[in-house]
Amino acid sequence: SSQSAHERGLPGRSRDHSGAMPTIAMYPQAPGGFGGAPGGFAGPAEPGVAVGFGGAGMVSAGGAQAGGEAASTCAGGAACCSRPGPPQLAFVGSGAGAYVAQTSYKYVGVGHGEFDYIRPPPRRALVVFIGIFLAVVVLVILAVVFWPSPVLTTPAPTGPPASCLIWGDPHIETFDHSYPNFYEEGDVWLVRSKLVWIQARYLATPFTHGLAATHAVAVGGPFLKGHRIVVGPMQNGHILIDGHPGLTSFPSSEELGDGLARLTYSDGGQLVDPAQSKLDKHVVHMDLPLGVRVEVIRWANHVNLRITMPPHADGQDGHCGNNNGSPDDDTAEQITARVGRAMAAAERLFDHATPVRPAPHKRLSECRHKTPAKYRTALKTCRAEEPDLHNDDLLRGCVFDVCFGGIQYAAQDGISESTM
Repeated sequence: SSQSAHERGLPGRSRDHSGAMPTIAMYPQAPGGFGGAPGGFAGPAEPGVAVGFGGAGMVSAGGAQAGGEAASTCAGGAACCSRPGPPQLAFVGSGAGAYVAQTSYKYVGVGHGEFDYIRPPPRRALVVFIGIFLAVVVLVILAVVFWPSPVLTTPAPTGPPASCLIWGDPHIETFDHSYPNFYEEGDVWLVRSKLVWIQARYLATPFTHGLAATHAVAVGGPFLKGHRIVVGPMQNGHILIDGHPGLTSFPSSEELGDGLARLTYSDGGQLVDPAQSKLDKHVVHMDLPLGVRVEVIRWANHVNLRITMPPHADGQDGHCGNNNGSPDDDTAEQITARVGRAMAAAERLFDHATPVRPAPHKRLSECRHKTPAKYRTALKTCRAEEPDLHNDDLLRGCVFDVCFGGIQYAAQDGISESTM
């Protein structure tokens, strides 16, 4: 254990006789021994280690080098001393190198080479995909054209047919013989059920002296399978079927949807008021599915109408009431609470919207107290037009229209008790 590294022949640190520090060089696995000029020593070979002192030499694998500095050259072809050869291209991985391999071709003339340009055949998968796509398109078109229309499930009627009448200011007698008054203008529901949609447009116009009247009626909904019928007054309205003019001559008739409905335009048929037989009449009669019948009388600047239909199990509501046999739940306030005032755009049958807003209205008492002579004339005229009229609500409606609308309303809007 007291033997020094020098005595054991191991590389270590020691000073020569002059006190100089030895130089140490490390080489990988290079067997050899040590020796040299004065100050050197010899010992067993240690791989990769060479030691020399000033003026010393090193022997490695049979070679020797002497000089005035530490050993720095290997003899006998030791690995640590071999110089690298010229660089060679080698694959180092995609994206890791700086070069790519390329192939070039030289034209040598037709029939003298081994390669040529050829047109690749069409891709089979692409051809199959295009064929399938075209087949699907054809099938979709055929399905749209020939797919049968959905079958309309007819709800069972729950009672006999009843009639709702709308005339004048407008005045309304519901299916259940209630008389609500709506002093407003805009698009409203007359009948709203799961299948039957009937709407009215109330407008206050100069022709009615600022009072709201029924300007047009629209019929549609699922029971007409997407068809729409709109009827307006003679002077500033039209008859439209699916947005196009219909019943353009007088008299005339027209079928809707291969017998789905029949429309007739004439001066005959049951009228809202028998007294109106003295006037020139233009009446649109609609015979519709589910036992629904609508008659619209076209006056110069407004329309009167009658809707006749049985109640159905799926129910209904609107300004014509709920058709449940009870007049007690068809006041204006009750109807408005049930159906509201706003109409969804997707359910509107008119081409454009007329928002509901209050319209100017008057009370019959104003005519009676402020203009008693006009009131007496109106009362006399209405009774003369309908001598058998005993319904106080209908009589008051006629007097109101004559007082504030004009004498012509006595004939146009008088409703006989027999037709109610």
